[in-house]
Amino acid sequence: MRRLPKHGFRADRSVEALFCELREGWAQPWFQTGSPDVAFVSTTCGLNVWCCDGMFIWSDRCGATVTHPANDPSGAAARLNSMLAPQVSAAA
Repeated sequence: MRRLPKHGFRADRSVEALFCELREGWAQPWFQTGSPDVAFVSTTCGLNVWCCDGMFIWSDRCGATVTHPANDPSGAAARLNSMLAPQVSAAA
């Protein structure tokens, strides 16, 4: 029988909340899975977001690692959506 982490953090629940938040933006969620210790969500654009130790973790367009607190799925979704939104040129 698996035991819940002593600190009460549940990666699977954080990823579930992020999955719901991503439904309305550019980073359309496609698949999620995980356990209380580590979980991830994949998006239709090929971005994977991992969750462990209380943090969401992903790579930006340049390959740099980005982290965001897992207790703020709406903030993480906003960052992901702004990163993936089409870039509009100011010169028109």
